[in-house]
Amino acid sequence: MNETLKGPLWMIGGVFSLTLMAIAGKEISLQIDTFEILFFRSVIGIVIILFVLAGKGLFHEINVNQIRTHFKRNIAHFTGQNLWLYALGTITLAEVTSLEFTMPIWIIFFSFFMLNEKLNKFRIISIGVGFIGVLIIVRPDIGSFKLGLVAAGFSAIAFALTNIYTRRLTQTESTLTIIFFLTSMQLIFGFLTSFIDGKLDLPSAESIPWIVVLGLGGLAAHYCITTALTYAPPSLLAPIDLFRLPLAVLIGIIFYSESGDIYIYVGSLLIVIANWLNLKKTHPENHETRKDE
Repeated sequence: MNETLKGPLWMIGGVFSLTLMAIAGKEISLQIDTFEILFFRSVIGIVIILFVLAGKGLFHEINVNQIRTHFKRNIAHFTGQNLWLYALGTITLAEVTSLEFTMPIWIIFFSFFMLNEKLNKFRIISIGVGFIGVLIIVRPDIGSFKLGLVAAGFSAIAFALTNIYTRRLTQTESTLTIIFFLTSMQLIFGFLTSFIDGKLDLPSAESIPWIVVLGLGGLAAHYCITTALTYAPPSLLAPIDLFRLPLAVLIGIIFYSESGDIYIYVGSLLIVIANWLNLKKTHPENHETRKDE
């Protein structure tokens, strides 16, 4: 397979995994609090990753050489996940997904300062077109302020930082190592924060299947995205993630009776165009990143 295609193909797998996670998150976001959702999801994740490591005899890959970067990555990710789950329970799926896609703007900003990536005009234009599409869909209105919109917006910043730290880690760490620290640290963070209200609530029988979907989907998404980042920089891969928006709009309309209008379709079309422009006009020579981070 052409090396330049591997990153985008792995990212597509991540897109479908993240879409399943969004559905599961919306189903259980109002049943138990977000800290407990992430704790129980991490229990599933750590069991699976330990089983894989033991089965393949790969425990020797785990090291603490980049533990500080792992910690910063997972603090950003844990914060973003909590904000994202809160938003799913308070605003529409299309609104949550739309605001997530301010993330490429933040990734370009962070990539320039933290990874010293070279940006070409097509990549910047594609991000701009995609962001306009997001604004058309959301149509921000101060008069109808929703806390969920703020949460979704800040989750995008946290996820952008997560992507940047992931890119750094892929320079020296294996995918399994990154996922191991993801699940183990998220397990600890989730457990500690679950007791903020003084108790740990167990999930109901109805919510357990959705937590399983979150756990499996989370592992699949992180494996796909982490692998994709070993082949391409985040500023190239991020626009591919925008394909989740048309999927979210469709799912929201069909399964959650969320209203759809011409703005959603126009915005989604612009986002698809942005993805096409980015993939069509970005060349391998622009994928260089600094190796001494």
